[in-house]
Amino acid sequence: MALTQAQKNRAERQESLRAYLNERVRLGKVIENIEKIEGLDASEESFKNRLEQLKVSNEQRMKLINKYLPELKATELTGESGSELTIQVLRFADTDTQ
Repeated sequence: MALTQAQKNRAERQESLRAYLNERVRLGKVIENIEKIEGLDASEESFKNRLEQLKVSNEQRMKLINKYLPELKATELTGESGSELTIQVLRFADTDTQ
């Protein structure tokens, strides 16, 4: 089934947004913050403040990521120009183990 112009435009905008968020709201930053949390010294006076800062930072980044980049439940595969996908078997695996 061919996409309408509106669907194509929406897909392009979504892909642009994905690229932008990939640059600005990197999941890597969340991972860095987790590593910083793991490295915090609980005996330091600023421990609670720093921990709270990192937690809030991670929560806000994840909310933004989840809002604009929801988890993909399924991916539809199509052939060239949206046509049906054709699978061609080139060679069967040898199932005889003797």
